[in-house]
Amino acid sequence: MPIFLHAADIHLDSPLRKLPAYEGAPVEAVRSATRRALGNLVDYAVAEGVPLLLLAGDVYDGDWQDFQTGLHFAARMRDLRDAGVRVVLVRGNHDAQSAMTRSLTLPDNVTVLPSGAAGSVVFEDLGIAVHGRSYAVRDETENFVPGYPPPVPGLFNIGLLHTAVAGSQGHAPYAPCRLADLLAKGYDYWALGHVHEHAVLHAAPPVVYAGALQGRGVRETGPRGCVRVDVETAGAARVRHVPLDVMRWTVLDLDVSGAAGLPEACRALDAPLGAALDAAGGLPLAVRLTLAGRCPAHAALAADPEALAAELRARAGDLSSGRAWVEKVVLHTAPSGEAGSGASGPASDTPLGALDRALTLLADDAAAFAALGADFTELAAKLRAVPGTDVDLPDLPGPNDPNGPDDPGDRATRRALLEDVRGLLASLAAAAGEDAP
Repeated sequence: MPIFLHAADIHLDSPLRKLPAYEGAPVEAVRSATRRALGNLVDYAVAEGVPLLLLAGDVYDGDWQDFQTGLHFAARMRDLRDAGVRVVLVRGNHDAQSAMTRSLTLPDNVTVLPSGAAGSVVFEDLGIAVHGRSYAVRDETENFVPGYPPPVPGLFNIGLLHTAVAGSQGHAPYAPCRLADLLAKGYDYWALGHVHEHAVLHAAPPVVYAGALQGRGVRETGPRGCVRVDVETAGAARVRHVPLDVMRWTVLDLDVSGAAGLPEACRALDAPLGAALDAAGGLPLAVRLTLAGRCPAHAALAADPEALAAELRARAGDLSSGRAWVEKVVLHTAPSGEAGSGASGPASDTPLGALDRALTLLADDAAAFAALGADFTELAAKLRAVPGTDVDLPDLPGPNDPNGPDDPGDRATRRALLEDVRGLLASLAAAAGEDAP
């Protein structure tokens, strides 16, 4: 019975954010990660004798800086052609026709399904029909699913779609649809893109997000890859995720409660990093660390965050033999003492206490968060002028940030951003001789 691979959200040659500014950062490894992950996908398809690859949008990350991005993709598609692998793809919001000013003719084993209306391609030898529609513009708001054709009788029918299915969190509602819309079509498999987390929305028939091929930032942690689908008798399909990433991102929470000084606080990294390295199975790691807990070391840690980050980077390098690099350190420590007893704790009447309470409310109030305004550029520029804050600025993604969420207004993202703000305030407060919120 036939086999096919389903991948999405390659974001080939996605640009780096801030990484080159950090001493010792694995810039080239991260810069080339999406290309090497694509190479792993091609190599896996060839090695396994897979006859068909489906790409559910966002092959690219928007307009190319030059033709090298397109040339690289075309070369890898030729590798698949030489191995007898056919490719069907739809364009997503990042590689919509309106977003691309350059283009290249792809090898003849690649079919790009049209925009404007759904198209189909039938592989009689495989017993498979693929139906899909590309984006004409980035901000597609139409539900494409009603316009998809009915299933072809006697074939295994696949819907290829870049979409935000209702309930998807942290992604813009492009080409929105409901799970019921997809199931009503009567297809045997839905190959979805746009959401970067692998997810099976429905088991039979399978409705599946492949997830991103390669994690590109700290909001894309854990294994990334493609989905392998083995078509079995009576139209059933066996689905499994195949990791193909070349490096991993992870977030580690370090409990430094009671730490007397910097060396003791840094030792809290040892066990969590060891477990993360084991879980990564030999792949290099980019790590974000969050230090939390009440400890005597709080003032020293908050007063010199640059020294803290440097010590933790050095320790991570030693513990991992260079396999792990600390991307960022976020400080959530507090002075020793009972919770809530500090002069500026969240229950206090000090300005910092009031600010802490406001941050807590913002995490749960989307309207209040939105009222802050979407552009933090001016604020960030002012904060960078404060000594010691450069590496600890919170990530505040704009609407076109390739490594940030498409929807910074969802609750989980607001909470993450505001926790970063707390870490920044801890550093500023310590530098000013105040207790942190």
